[in-house]
Amino acid sequence: MQLIHKNEHFYINNGNVVNEIFTKINEIIEKEKLVFSHLIIDGVEVYENHEEYIKEYLENIEKIEITTRNINEMIWETMESIHSYLLRAIPALTELVDVGYENFSKKSWDGINQLAEGMQWILHFMEFARSAPQQPANWVEIEKSLELCEISFTQLLEAVKDQDTVLISDILSYEITPAYESLKKNMAMSLNDEEYLKNVN
Repeated sequence: MQLIHKNEHFYINNGNVVNEIFTKINEIIEKEKLVFSHLIIDGVEVYENHEEYIKEYLENIEKIEITTRNINEMIWETMESIHSYLLRAIPALTELVDVGYENFSKKSWDGINQLAEGMQWILHFMEFARSAPQQPANWVEIEKSLELCEISFTQLLEAVKDQDTVLISDILSYEITPAYESLKKNMAMSLNDEEYLKNVN
């Protein structure tokens, strides 16, 4: 099996393939100060559950490409993804609130679960960006919005634990939606500053 990173090619015997692959990934990101993004396995982009995917198709895999980014690129790409997510999530939130006040159904709880997953992803980004050597433009304002998201998410989890559907709808409407609107606006401003991408790492 061939393992590729940029112009480097490595060959892996079909022994403990998964361990060898991730040992090599760790060596690369440590040595070159990069961030692991995803794998391209025989042309298929795999962003999660890499180990399961490799094990499932192990006998047929010929080539695995390691995709890495420098830290600024990773932050930029994640901000683009979050901004796109917010454009979809905010209207869905409004709909969730409208329906929730009248009839909090299974669909409402499913919506809350999806919201929680999205929020965890956003908060994970906040920790990653905070620890980066250089933050994007408008970071102070983005961080304020992210902190509002974090506070409102904590309140939401308490309301969900108590199954207080009126309070859940209030938090979605008066806390999370404005926090998301603020984050969307501040990220859009930051994404106008492409100079950030010119500063590697």
